[in-house]
Amino acid sequence: MSNRQSRQTRAGYFETESGNRISRKATIVGSQYILMGGKSTILPDCVIRGDLQRPSNSGSSSASINVGRYVFLDKAVLVRPPFKIYKGAITYYPMNIGNYVSVGSGTVLQSASIGSYVSIGKNCIVDKFAIIKDCVVIRDGAVIPSTACIPPFSIVAGSPAAVVGVLPESAAEVLEREARQLYALHGQMLNLDEAENVLGCVFDDRSEIGIN
Repeated sequence: MSNRQSRQTRAGYFETESGNRISRKATIVGSQYILMGGKSTILPDCVIRGDLQRPSNSGSSSASINVGRYVFLDKAVLVRPPFKIYKGAITYYPMNIGNYVSVGSGTVLQSASIGSYVSIGKNCIVDKFAIIKDCVVIRDGAVIPSTACIPPFSIVAGSPAAVVGVLPESAAEVLEREARQLYALHGQMLNLDEAENVLGCVFDDRSEIGIN
């Protein structure tokens, strides 16, 4: 997940030098192919498949999953790079996740890219090669079809997902504040062994941008 050393923290997490907190109950496969920017959180039962990566022409391998700063993955999130099947062979492509992104429990991510200032609800599916632009809120249970492109400042819901609202320009500020609050509150709740309930303890500011 980077070549930086890590140390064990309270409540079954360990923390990298850049501040990433990773549950010991998460499954991280191919950590050498996962890059994390720092101060991101991975809760129990998450599965991240860094091993599903595409070798370069030089024979070496590059990162298959790039994660920005202040990314929060709630319990049982599955992250795996998108793939195509050509002449019977599976080829995987890199996945990029921006800064200040929160993902609700039970969600599956196979997208090509997720921008910054994005909130994805519980039990969503973001299918192969979908692109989520900056400043997007995806409501619980939404299914983003393969190759879909969600425009910036969208509120998205449904299966298949559709744009059901528009975020104001202040959304980036609110979503960044939420992501920072998630990280800070998770650290505080480690002392109380309640860190896995952190997602329900923030988001008081959503009324500012018209989200219930």
